[in-house]
Amino acid sequence: MAVTKAKGLIETAFGILALFASVFVLPLPLYEMASGAAKNGSVILLILGLTILICGLVLLCRGLLLRSRDLRTPRTYDSWEPTTLDRDRPENPYQLPPAVTQLQSGGPLG
Repeated sequence: MAVTKAKGLIETAFGILALFASVFVLPLPLYEMASGAAKNGSVILLILGLTILICGLVLLCRGLLLRSRDLRTPRTYDSWEPTTLDRDRPENPYQLPPAVTQLQSGGPLG
């Protein structure tokens, strides 16, 4: 199995998870702060939820930025990284294919 580079995928995934976690952590402390019945635990949960929210937004933006950079770069044969072994790909791309392959594809007879 070949290892591929996933630029920005890990940051994006952790950012989405952190935003999802902040949805569960933030509502209760925010409600208690708004109603005026906040306790010490609510303040700590509010700080924790805001920290998770900010980290999630930063990670999501960073991952999307890295991913968009990767998509904006043109792919050339110099930047192409093989994911599997290419035994059919010739070393010299300008070399003519063997005669058997030419006959199979209907090319000129050698």
